[in-house]
Amino acid sequence: MTFFDVLRTLFEIAMVVGLVWCIFHEDRLVAFEERVLASFRRKRLRVVKQNRAKRYIA
Repeated sequence: MTFFDVLRTLFEIAMVVGLVWCIFHEDRLVAFEERVLASFRRKRLRVVKQNRAKRYIA
């Protein structure tokens, strides 16, 4: 077996183990997904402070 075959086999085993873990711990997976999405939303909706200029009455 070549090095890339070994890496692919290890990756496939890790994916199967992760899938089985997700089946039994779905609540943890959902909580993690919500945290990740919340962090993306926070970055996208960041409020930019505006420099308020003094208003002059003409």
